[in-house]
Amino acid sequence: MDCDKIEEAEIAEKYVTGQLNETEQADFELHFAGCQRCFERVQLLQDIQAALVPRPRRGTPWWTALAVAASLLVAAGAATWFRLRPASGREGSQATAPSGAHSTARPSLNLTALALVSPPRYLQPQWRAAGQTDFDLAMRRYTRGDYAGATPGLLAALKDDPENSAAGFFLGISYLMQDRDNEAVAQLKAVIRLGDSPELEEAHFYLAKALLRKPDVSGAVAELRQAIRLHGPRQPEERRLLESVQEARTEQ
Repeated sequence: MDCDKIEEAEIAEKYVTGQLNETEQADFELHFAGCQRCFERVQLLQDIQAALVPRPRRGTPWWTALAVAASLLVAAGAATWFRLRPASGREGSQATAPSGAHSTARPSLNLTALALVSPPRYLQPQWRAAGQTDFDLAMRRYTRGDYAGATPGLLAALKDDPENSAAGFFLGISYLMQDRDNEAVAQLKAVIRLGDSPELEEAHFYLAKALLRKPDVSGAVAELRQAIRLHGPRQPEERRLLESVQEARTEQ
């Protein structure tokens, strides 16, 4: 991937707002794991997202506000753009140059970058109409990016049905998006203990991401291997992430 083309196509913005498909998401994650410029951009956009979600304008989707705010910030903030430039372009910088169009050496991979999370989308089953249950109301907040607001409803749904794997999984993701890593780990493990469910593969995958944050690299590797054994739709992404994690661990 080329950093300039990534900016032109707003790939980082689409990653943070969950608009990339799984292949695009995986490819971009592998790129910014070794690219300081794109990694810092993702972090900046996630910070903006976190600041905007609690107080969106009435009638305005939060991802629209995020895109506008990010554009204004990049356009108006010369200092911000300087921070996002490749290290090799800064006078006197001692940082390692990131990957990009002019890089010839393969960049080292960053475990912190590999642990970044793009939240999975919630697709309501076609056979089930939207209702007013705790789960339905919580997932409306989740789809707007209001993970803190979704949490109470998901907890209530689990209280009513402790084996509701969807509620348990999205509660784990909501914790993860709030940086409540210990609670995310515990909740995703609880989903896995339920056994076979539609969320099982992704529970292993996102548990691996949560463990990378701690960082428990050995635990993350074990979860990725478990996910790969399920031969689910994320298997190519899981294999790439496992390879990257093992390579990053070797380099450290």
